[in-house]
Amino acid sequence: MEGIAAVLLLIFIAVVIVVNVFYRMGKKKEPSAISYILPDLGIQKHNAMFESHMKSLLEHLRASYPPGYVERVRERVIREHQISLVEWEHRWFEWERYLMMTAILRSVPMFSRKVDDVWHEMLMFTREYKEFSERYLKNMLHHIPNDSEAPFNPGERAWFDFIYVLLFQPTHYSQIAWGPFLRHPLSLELLNDFQRLSPDLLKKKYFNEQAAENLTGVAEIISFLIQFIHHELVSQKNFTRAYGTYPSTFYHRYLKGLRLSHPSLSLLVGGLYLSAYHHDHFYQEYEKLYKEIDEAESKTGSYGSDGGSGSDGGYVDSSGNGDSSSDGGGDSSGCSSCGGGCGGGGGD
Repeated sequence: MEGIAAVLLLIFIAVVIVVNVFYRMGKKKEPSAISYILPDLGIQKHNAMFESHMKSLLEHLRASYPPGYVERVRERVIREHQISLVEWEHRWFEWERYLMMTAILRSVPMFSRKVDDVWHEMLMFTREYKEFSERYLKNMLHHIPNDSEAPFNPGERAWFDFIYVLLFQPTHYSQIAWGPFLRHPLSLELLNDFQRLSPDLLKKKYFNEQAAENLTGVAEIISFLIQFIHHELVSQKNFTRAYGTYPSTFYHRYLKGLRLSHPSLSLLVGGLYLSAYHHDHFYQEYEKLYKEIDEAESKTGSYGSDGGSGSDGGYVDSSGNGDSSSDGGGDSSGCSSCGGGCGGGGGD
């Protein structure tokens, strides 16, 4: 009898252990277990020259890390912030995108607490951080903290979003890290500048001139961005002269074709249009325009109501919590010639 009791006790203990193991496994399973990492940081596929220059900059970035630095930062971030390896990989992926932007733009605000955590931990290794900065940018990369108490500047956020989406294919995790993209109007000053100022003055005001002089490919990337924005503004101006400024007309005659091939770029072009022609009512017109897009696409089954998780990296334009041809054309084939390869200094 005692033997049977002992066996039953052992079985009971084994069952408890197994149940506990499965419970812990289920409890530890995170949404971030899905990987959203893209090859080469998910560089937008504008044209071969643009991709080549971006990849050269990425190679330079990764060659700038001192030996063992990334491994030490990874261990510290995972330990200090109690995150999984997959979560670390996502944060590092977004951090490297941010670093690429620092070589291109004059100033890059930090809009993500998650990514800023990585920056903070990199700074803990003072000697390695200084060495990395000098190797990468040829000067010190000064920390710009994510400050939730600072007054919000919608134009600043809009410019960050615009360049981010122009450079990279946003993923679902991108929105988790940074918050929803392209939800604010570009400033009228910026729009006027890109229509009137020379490329040299635009480089001086908005881009990293020092990096353009010192780093291979950066000058060409900047030239591409300037030409893309300028051509798109000219194209939209010609379109509105011919068809007016109604958002519905803009979508059906201008944006729809781009929406099929490059969902995230279509959101970017739509945001540029609303900033230029509906700046004072941007938020209301934004909701109406993308509601119409969602309704049209739900009927055809193109993308569904999530706002475009299409072929360019799974971009999701739903609300979430975040820490062009110059002739105007008139139809979808006439928009965004730079997206197809106008290139500026980085073009074909």
